[in-house]
Amino acid sequence: MESIIKKYLSGRSSALEQKELLQWLRLDNHPSIFQKVKVEWENEVSKEGIPSEYRQDWAEVQNLIQRNMQYELFSVRRKLNFFRYAAIFITLILVPSLIYLMQSGKAPPSQLVYTTVAADNGQISKVVLPDSSVVWINSGSSVTYNNQFSVKNRDINLLGEAYFKIHKNKELPLLVNISGLQVKVLGTEFSVSAYTEEPNIQVVLEKGKVEISQIYNTSARQELKPGELASFSKEKKELVITKVNTHIYTSWKDGLINIYNLPLSELVLKLEKRYNQKFEVDESIKNMPFTFTIKNENLNNVLSLMEKITPIEVIQHGNVIELRNNKNRKMQKMNQ
Repeated sequence: MESIIKKYLSGRSSALEQKELLQWLRLDNHPSIFQKVKVEWENEVSKEGIPSEYRQDWAEVQNLIQRNMQYELFSVRRKLNFFRYAAIFITLILVPSLIYLMQSGKAPPSQLVYTTVAADNGQISKVVLPDSSVVWINSGSSVTYNNQFSVKNRDINLLGEAYFKIHKNKELPLLVNISGLQVKVLGTEFSVSAYTEEPNIQVVLEKGKVEISQIYNTSARQELKPGELASFSKEKKELVITKVNTHIYTSWKDGLINIYNLPLSELVLKLEKRYNQKFEVDESIKNMPFTFTIKNENLNNVLSLMEKITPIEVIQHGNVIELRNNKNRKMQKMNQ
């Protein structure tokens, strides 16, 4: 298989070999083998050297193809469950295209090209940005940046939730753009939660300093200190800052979900993203509060715990889990 991989990376493999390689990549541990062979091949190519006039083309083609492939790869993952191989597929497409570019002597026009990194429901992704900053992307979330990142800007668009560990650069502050808010950063560690379906945008600061401004009113800026939570109401357009235990809001990047006095209507949103499971909640129990921690528990254990500590009943209907008010159990508790 090593010879087929190198032939594909060189753009010399046949259609049959490409099909064989794709099927081989779907098996466990094979992506890591592919990466090892890819590194060996890249080292061999680098010894030959890339002409200086094509180095800019290499970077532009890499960004262009990664952006174009992102949507396709996301769709494929939903159908065939191999979204985790996105980086591999991007490489398979990138290298033959680069070879064609160098052979043809044509370079794409200079343009602003965007890269999107996403985490599907039930997954947490980690990405290292061009400036060495690190971002953890929570389930059902994505971050987008352009090919001028760390050169002319450090702009990031966020959908969903992410934790940022930002490399310090006084000359080029990082800007996280969210729906209605902008977070300005020099060098710090913080988390942002901005899921579309949730009523509030939350920014939690662990280290350093960030500046928050409302996009429609950039003159109204507020500075956040370590240990503080900024909660922005999408409906009221109001920003409230409070002192919190930041671990409750940032531990998700380590695989933990800390639930503290959270209504059931908001809890199920977190469960949907963590376990990729659809829920329906009885209107009468949507405001029922929950407090507990999820680490490595499977969904059945979590639901069993919820049934034990509150009067709810869990019912499975096909692909949907329904949470109902268990009135009989509530009466028993009241009579005890």
